[in-house]
Amino acid sequence: MTSRDSREQTPSSAPALKKIDITIARLRLLLAEVTARERSLEDQRRTFREQQNKLVTFSLYGDSSLDSVLAMLGDVQERMANLDQTAQSLAAVRKRAEFELESLQLTKGIEEAKVVLQELQAKQAAPLDAADALSPEEIQAEIARLQALINEASERAAQNIERAARR
Repeated sequence: MTSRDSREQTPSSAPALKKIDITIARLRLLLAEVTARERSLEDQRRTFREQQNKLVTFSLYGDSSLDSVLAMLGDVQERMANLDQTAQSLAAVRKRAEFELESLQLTKGIEEAKVVLQELQAKQAAPLDAADALSPEEIQAEIARLQALINEASERAAQNIERAARR
């Protein structure tokens, strides 16, 4: 592979990496929104518990009938049930978003390593340049390191896919 071939392949991977970066950013924003909603749900859950306690006390010392207190307690319990359903939905969204984020970060790491690997392989194939910061041995060592990193990340991605298939 010549240096020209490397330059031709690098621009094609740049839009893919940019798209991955955009998707990663969106997933992080989604996870931040999920976290904020989860906090809000916890605040609401605390408020509903306080309302339940006050209604029970009100049934003991208030002027209301037991039927009206039970109806109010039923309303609070219904809202808590809806809150629990929303919390379960948020948990499902969080789990999937975290999985997708991890997968995309692995993919991004692999793609970035491939770009650097191509550049190093092009340097290795090119005539020796005295201006190069790396010696041929250092280039070879870096190529080996990047290939190991790509293999490791690929294995982790495959494990993620297997875990997702089992769900």
